[in-house]
Amino acid sequence: MLVVNARWPRRRLWLGAALACIGSTAAAAADNNSIPPVIACDRLQSEAGAAMRVSEAQSRPAAGGMAAHCEVIAYLDERTGAEGQKLAIGLHLRLPQAWNGRFVFQGQGGTDGVLGSGDALPGGGQPSALNQGYATVTTDAGHSNAPGPLGGASFGLDPQARIDFGYRADDVVTRQAKRFIQAYYGRLPKYSYFLGCSNGGRHGMVITQRFPEHFDGVAAGAPAFRMPEKGLSGAAVTQGFAAIAPKAPDGRPILSQALSQADMDLLSRAIVQSCDEADGLADGIIDNVPACRFSPRALQCPAEKTASCLSAAQVGALENYFQGPTTAQGRRIYASYPYDSGIATEGWRRWTLGTAPDSRVNAFNVSFGASLAYLYMTPPHAPLANDADAVYDFYRTVDVTEAHARIFGTSAAMPESSVQTISANSVDLSTFRQRRGKLLLYHGVSDPTFSALDTLDWYKRLTNAAGGEKETADFARLFLVPGMNHCAGGPATDSFDVLTPLVAWVEQGRAPERIDARAGAKTPWPDRSRPLCPYPRQARYLGQGSIEQAANFSCAVL
Repeated sequence: MLVVNARWPRRRLWLGAALACIGSTAAAAADNNSIPPVIACDRLQSEAGAAMRVSEAQSRPAAGGMAAHCEVIAYLDERTGAEGQKLAIGLHLRLPQAWNGRFVFQGQGGTDGVLGSGDALPGGGQPSALNQGYATVTTDAGHSNAPGPLGGASFGLDPQARIDFGYRADDVVTRQAKRFIQAYYGRLPKYSYFLGCSNGGRHGMVITQRFPEHFDGVAAGAPAFRMPEKGLSGAAVTQGFAAIAPKAPDGRPILSQALSQADMDLLSRAIVQSCDEADGLADGIIDNVPACRFSPRALQCPAEKTASCLSAAQVGALENYFQGPTTAQGRRIYASYPYDSGIATEGWRRWTLGTAPDSRVNAFNVSFGASLAYLYMTPPHAPLANDADAVYDFYRTVDVTEAHARIFGTSAAMPESSVQTISANSVDLSTFRQRRGKLLLYHGVSDPTFSALDTLDWYKRLTNAAGGEKETADFARLFLVPGMNHCAGGPATDSFDVLTPLVAWVEQGRAPERIDARAGAKTPWPDRSRPLCPYPRQARYLGQGSIEQAANFSCAVL
């Protein structure tokens, strides 16, 4: 089973998923066409220049689940930044002894800040990209996370560190990794691929827009391409849920109890009942996302709250989340969210409400608080205490309208706004398209973090810019994953391979007409498989055979 899932620390924002599952048909590590190195690994130390320090260049025997390879760790542009921070762009490269001539850059989640394993682990028990013969690289994007809740965002106090994280590290690391590859094998990669989910997906979109010459194929999942806006929207949503939550003895809200699990189960059942059959099959999966017209008001209690209905306050907080909060002037901050079955899952709750039984908060969403204060607002917010409660209190009390102006603001030290620096919202992919680059997007419809509707809106704008659906499908395709939470999880067929179809598209001209996916063991249907379909097509049952088998479904346009 190929699972798009995560192998990242829980403290990371957005669960940076090790998203792309790499099929063995893409390239075997030790086939007859493998390319051996032409120099010893330790000779890559000589690649260090005035702006780079190679801290490690060592041959590694096959061990610990990794094929024999040369491991390189290097740091570029080391310096002391704002507030005395030690900053540098880290690079973690692994060069297999039996190279297949291809290169994979694995984008990371959260706000980066860790060097990563460098082997592009796909998840789902599949061999890593390294073990399949790819040269692989990861990066910390220019900073190292410090301990505590502020550690993933304090680099935002430094203007250059913002730029390195926003886009520059993608360019610098790609160029240097390819220099190492050329030195080690005597040639450059024939094909280069970028894979990432969440912030990693944002990095992939940055590449197609700013550095289209670097990669032949990009797979971007749940892309955080409007990260500052989402961070601020999360504050407004958190404030809405905190306002209706019961109070702890210390007077602070118990965020996790704004909606009980029973409330969320009730909501999920109502959504499925309302929207499931719109795709022609009652199977627990809402394939026809545009046809879902559910409203939580259908569940509002006529009087007192009971187990079979939601209070008016709960309905209002849910509408604030699904419709998207606005500024005091009525300007929408971020996208709306689709109604989908995955709202009752642990993945949705952990992101949005958390599970803490008291006024402490462990909702991943609140981790955006430090980023909002230091990375998204210009100038940055006044220093916060390096304490989870302090970050939470800031997030649930910040003036959303004022903060909205500051995410678009600039200063003498930071002449680019965070939206300009970090976002990847452009639909000008003309150079990437002219170079015959291919972009494969995917997004879980039940993602509580970055909205699938925002990605869908971007894809529609891309379609208009490119001249129509047919023209866009030649170089970019979007696959929505019903029920899937952020990069993985939920009542969904969330186990799938994106690199194999991407390689076939780039190298053989075979565009992905469908991607077969399997459900996870924790879903109601552990043996289910379904096709993921490129928008605007949707999975449709052919009318005969088991509904648990992907072979009995087609991808069709209504």
